[in-house]
Amino acid sequence: MNESSEEGASFAYKDITILPDELLVKIFSNLDPGDLTHRQLVSRRWQRIIDDLMLAPAFHRRCHPTERRTNPLTVERYHSSIRGWLAGFSNLGRELAERLDKSLQHKHFSEILFFSTAKVIAKAKALTCQHTGTISHSNSVCNTSFSPDGGYLMTVSFDNTVKISKLVAGQWQEEATIGHSYAVNAVRFSSDGKRLVTASSDHTAKLWRLFNGQWQQETIIEHSGWVNDVCFSPDGQRLVTASSDRTAKLLRLVDGQWQEETIIGHPSRVNDICFSPDGRYLVTASNAAEIWELVGDQWQERVSMWWCSSTVVRACFSPDGNYLAMAAAAHPAAPLTICKLVDGERWQSTAIEHSGLLTRASFSPDGNHLLTVSADQTAKIWELVGNQWQQKATIEHSGLVNDVCFSPDASHLVTASDDRTVKIWKLVNGKWEESNVIMHSGFVSKVSFSPDGNHLLISSQGSTNKIWGVVNGRWKEKVTIANAGLVRNTSFSPDGHHFVTVSDCNATVWVLISKEIADSC
Repeated sequence: MNESSEEGASFAYKDITILPDELLVKIFSNLDPGDLTHRQLVSRRWQRIIDDLMLAPAFHRRCHPTERRTNPLTVERYHSSIRGWLAGFSNLGRELAERLDKSLQHKHFSEILFFSTAKVIAKAKALTCQHTGTISHSNSVCNTSFSPDGGYLMTVSFDNTVKISKLVAGQWQEEATIGHSYAVNAVRFSSDGKRLVTASSDHTAKLWRLFNGQWQQETIIEHSGWVNDVCFSPDGQRLVTASSDRTAKLLRLVDGQWQEETIIGHPSRVNDICFSPDGRYLVTASNAAEIWELVGDQWQERVSMWWCSSTVVRACFSPDGNYLAMAAAAHPAAPLTICKLVDGERWQSTAIEHSGLLTRASFSPDGNHLLTVSADQTAKIWELVGNQWQQKATIEHSGLVNDVCFSPDASHLVTASDDRTVKIWKLVNGKWEESNVIMHSGFVSKVSFSPDGNHLLISSQGSTNKIWGVVNGRWKEKVTIANAGLVRNTSFSPDGHHFVTVSDCNATVWVLISKEIADSC
């Protein structure tokens, strides 16, 4: 369009369509956030429809292209905690709270709420945080995770317990404790957040269920060896455990009861298990990786891949389920193997190598890129070109790379290293380019993006937790929190306005608020 800016401005305020709202919604539902933003400039009527009905779902679709948010933030949680936070955050927060009050019955209210909270935090040029609870254990906390709807927080400790906490009247309070007699090796929430399962070296996996607002033990799955991993199927109707007793047990929920469906045997300990995103395939990792397919109501072995001198320690599917990555551990020459199902009949594989021992690998949220990390102090970015994975860039550090992650929309990635730096890379016109280097005073142990991708939570061992955000197109430090000891884990809540930091025996939960508002109080 070659119109002058004056003509464009005049045109933008004309209501140029007489199409019914229902039809406009169907048309707009296929556009991405950028397209929708441009359409908003054309018509006041379009602007209202897009802003009220379409922008939040489109935003969430872009950030979570394959994720099934089955039970996101609820109206109850909005009233109990989120509305008050929004109203006290900033002028923008108060305006959004008033608009959200009118959208409670909308079918996309969860996405609208997610988008609104993300937008409020992103608009703040400076942030501060308030303490909203501390979960204490008798030994070091090794892991934390929020439930998919953000309503609960679980903390795992070397004291052999898992604690479940809930946000009550603005404060996180302990709701239940799951105890084991030996170490807890893995903990998982179901996709709807209503169940939680633990795997322990005491030869058991314990399944708990949220019933009438209370967490209750539902069943115990027993093995004759350590339980190394546990996993729910995407629909939450199946559960699989991996054990050192050389078996994986698969259970199915039938009429409210968990029934053993099948037992998968291996010649060696089972280290890792995972379902494909559609729940059709299951992979069990041992000295062989076995891939199983659900055909009707029966699980059938599709293929078994053997490593003569290595043990498969990790396996994961790409978000679209088209590829499977398997990492072996034995010596630096052991490659990462990427497999693809071809024509529904056979699996073909490709090896990805580093000069040092592979330590981790992760797919981008859109499944088009893969990030691998090695003990050789590098991270490599791979891109799927045609049917081949090709190396596109190498990120170099002068110390071990401790953590990596992609942004939710797959446009950025970040690496954290012992060399006291965090490196942010950006995808520009199909090429990965270094965007920022953030310096720290200590080893950087953990880094994670907020759910909307506009903030980074960075933890430095024995030093600080810092949140960086995008301000006027540039990354800027927004808030710093001093650590009391060694940081093992940090993460944002699914709504992005809470985050948890871990130091020694305590997990501390914080809520973000605008520094401008805090300074004026």
